[in-house]
Amino acid sequence: MRDTHVGWAWSDTGRLLHTADGGKTWVDRTPAGYQQTDSGFFLDAQTAWLPVYLSDSSRLGLLHTTDGGASWAEYPQGPSSGLKFKDLLNGWAVSGDVGAGNVYFSLSQTSDGGKTWAPIPVKPQDGESGLPPGTIHLCNICNDAFYYDPGRLIIVYGDLGSMEPSGSVSMEVSFDLGKTWQKQNLPLPQGETGALVSPNQPIFYNDQEGLLPIHLLKMSPDGTYTEQRLIFYATSDGGASWSLLPAKLDNVPLFRSIQVDSSQDVFTICDNALCASHDRARTWQTISSDLDFSQTDTRSVIVLDFVDSSTGWVLMMQNETTSLYNTTDGGLHWTLMAPLLVSAVPPTVTIDTSIPTPTTVPTPTLEPTPTPDVAYDPQAKADRVKFALYQTWVELKGATSNTGDVRYVLSAMQGQVMSVSILQGPSFTVEVAGADKKPLTDALNPQPYWRGVLPSTQDYFVTVRSQVEAPFDLRIAINPPGQETQNFDVLDAQYSVALGYSDEFAPVDYQLPFDPRGTPLATLYFIDPSFYYPTTNLIEAALMLTATSDPGVVSTCTQVSRSGETVTGQVSINGYAFTRSEFSGAAAGNRYDQVFYRTVWQDKCFEVIFLVHSANIDNYPPGTVVEFDRTALLAKFEAVLATFVAK
Repeated sequence: MRDTHVGWAWSDTGRLLHTADGGKTWVDRTPAGYQQTDSGFFLDAQTAWLPVYLSDSSRLGLLHTTDGGASWAEYPQGPSSGLKFKDLLNGWAVSGDVGAGNVYFSLSQTSDGGKTWAPIPVKPQDGESGLPPGTIHLCNICNDAFYYDPGRLIIVYGDLGSMEPSGSVSMEVSFDLGKTWQKQNLPLPQGETGALVSPNQPIFYNDQEGLLPIHLLKMSPDGTYTEQRLIFYATSDGGASWSLLPAKLDNVPLFRSIQVDSSQDVFTICDNALCASHDRARTWQTISSDLDFSQTDTRSVIVLDFVDSSTGWVLMMQNETTSLYNTTDGGLHWTLMAPLLVSAVPPTVTIDTSIPTPTTVPTPTLEPTPTPDVAYDPQAKADRVKFALYQTWVELKGATSNTGDVRYVLSAMQGQVMSVSILQGPSFTVEVAGADKKPLTDALNPQPYWRGVLPSTQDYFVTVRSQVEAPFDLRIAINPPGQETQNFDVLDAQYSVALGYSDEFAPVDYQLPFDPRGTPLATLYFIDPSFYYPTTNLIEAALMLTATSDPGVVSTCTQVSRSGETVTGQVSINGYAFTRSEFSGAAAGNRYDQVFYRTVWQDKCFEVIFLVHSANIDNYPPGTVVEFDRTALLAKFEAVLATFVAK
């Protein structure tokens, strides 16, 4: 929110929304036909910049609005993320690429409102061959923090990579774009020298005064956190020196957001309550709120946003459903809102062809092309996998044989999300377990895929099993710390069609139990375990993309395919007109719901099918499972459908 009335938001399907009445009503300001990155910078009530992918030129560009999103200007190039603007003309970007526990930052700047960009000539703290000039290389798995503005560069180092306490907060500061670096070691509070340091980015109120939040963590022998504290350092000389503030907050987990409003008050969630400071983190108060801020497996705070000491909003997620609350008394009392999406004239986009092609924003590249490092580890008795630079996932080719299972091992951190899938599907199964021998997959329900939150920082073993001797394609993805999902693409050159999907889905080469209109191009299984048995009565859920250019099929593409299938309406998705229909069937206590989206484009019939297979709730002992959330599940499928692009 930019003030008490005007603000911006992203929907869970990637739509950009704008409000002018404090969140009561919202207008869709999504520019049509662009693949957006779900990021951007919102300078004020009317002004915003959005990184987008320009398919015509196969490069990143920017969209810019000065009228609240009613109209947009397309600029031919721009950074992918990390945008900051101090006014209408002057801005910068800190773009980060992550992979294999590393992060590589590149910096760029603009002085014409985002029309053209040039690299910022930063000299890294340590020279490193093979990287583009100006690239800052840090440890992502360590949770190193990096901050840039035109006045300073700040690096704060974390301990989560080595998991060995450093005994202080180690940082480096430069005021001349890296020509010189000042090293500092800030003392920890008394009794905390044995804690692991996990820094947040510094927060600056102005050119001189700022705040540095630091998480301090202590672990038990089994790898779980026994203590999680939040402390603060303050600076009054632009970051040249820092002093420890006396207050500290207990039970503040990693990656919990810390929010500063326009009044320079500080807010965060601590020990399942809302905490506020009205003196720049020197003292704190726990707010006696009438809203439950407790964090559980099914309930969490997604966004905490105060615009001043009185007015704020909270977006809560509970059982995959989001709720928006508003306070006008500093968090004491909260009102559940019922936000409405109101109709408006679709935004227009203007392309200014007079803008010259700007200097390319540097992105880190290495030669040769990065590939995963896989080598046998005799101690682990498995092939150890190390991700290539800039990568957060690997694809491995292997084969099962009569000599036994195929085992891989890799390291990851507590709280990271890992997903594993085998393209060949049902002939294979995967088992995931920690070095502590605790299995994460269900031995009673083996599958060719798995996804979950890792319980501790340690090695994890992925075992591939099969009843046949055959080759397989295995994908292992580990999301960066604090990132819940990462995205992948389905691309088919023959039919010139693409879909995007998150790691909540696994690509599996498997024919679903129905007759598609065309050739199956991709099958995506939904693998979030929280939706499934033994919690709910959901058995399986999947999405299939099909296509054909057969004239006979194209001529009847949008018609129903069987008795009992019902057309439910017409839907426009990215400019493509889809006919939506549904079919439901039941057998032996099972229910099969199918949702079809069909469209004809460039003399081709495209079909996207949702399959939801559930069991009758009466099949289970009373009270053992609950009815799965069909609305939330379909929203996951629709988010994939919303990425549909064909040429």
